[in-house]
Amino acid sequence: MNLTVWGVALIVLWLALTGGLAYGDARRLGVHRAPALRLAFSALVRPHVYWHQERLHYLSPAERARLQRQEAQRLGFQHVGNLRCPLCSAEIAQAWALDRTGRLTVCRRPVSCPQCDFRLDSCRHCAHFKAESGLMYGDDWTRGSCTVYKTMQPVETFCPPSVAQELQERGYTHLPAPTPIVDSYVPLENCTAFVLDEHHLKVNGVRLPGLRQRGLLDKAAQDVALSSTGEHSGG
Repeated sequence: MNLTVWGVALIVLWLALTGGLAYGDARRLGVHRAPALRLAFSALVRPHVYWHQERLHYLSPAERARLQRQEAQRLGFQHVGNLRCPLCSAEIAQAWALDRTGRLTVCRRPVSCPQCDFRLDSCRHCAHFKAESGLMYGDDWTRGSCTVYKTMQPVETFCPPSVAQELQERGYTHLPAPTPIVDSYVPLENCTAFVLDEHHLKVNGVRLPGLRQRGLLDKAAQDVALSSTGEHSGG
C-alpha cells in the first residue's frame, strides 16, 4: 500500500513539475495565462512537442537562430537542414524541408551527395515508387515502377498471360501502364511528381530528422521567408 501511495505521489509530482515548467516557460515568453495553461496541458501529454515545436513560435528569430546553430552542432552539421549521406557519410547541404502541412520533404532538387552517387530525391525515396516483388528475397528496391507516370507497353509485360492473350485477340497489343524503373537510384527524367516517403527512407537506411530538428527546420524556413519579405518591403 505504501509503495502504491508513493508511486501515485511521484506521478503527481512529475506531472506538476512538467506542467509547471512549461507554464512558467510560456509565461516567461510572454504568453497570456489561458494559452499558457493550454500549452502546459499539452506539455503533460506530449512534452517533446511543446519543448521542440510549440514554444518555438514564441521565440524571437535571434533565439531560434541560436537553437538552430546548437542543433546543427549537436548533429555535427553546418546547418540544421543538412543530411548525412547513408552511403559515404558525407554531409549533404540543404537537404530537408517541411511542407505547409508539416510533412517532411526535400529542400530543393536535385539533392545529391557531393562525394558519391546518392540522391535523396531519387525514385526509391518517392511515395509513387513501387518496388519490384522478389520471389525469394522480398522487394527489390533497385527496380520497380512509377505509379504516376504511364508509358505505352506491350500487354504481355504487365498482364497475366491469359489476360494478355484476350487483349491481343481484341486488338489491344499495347496499353498505358506504370513506367518501369530500372535504376531507382536516380529520378525519372523530367519528373515533377516527386513526394518524399518516410517509410521508403527508413527501408533504405536514411536517418530521418528528429522532432527537435523538424521543429527548427519549420521555423528556419519561416524566418527566411519573413526576412526576405522584410527586405523587399524595405527596398
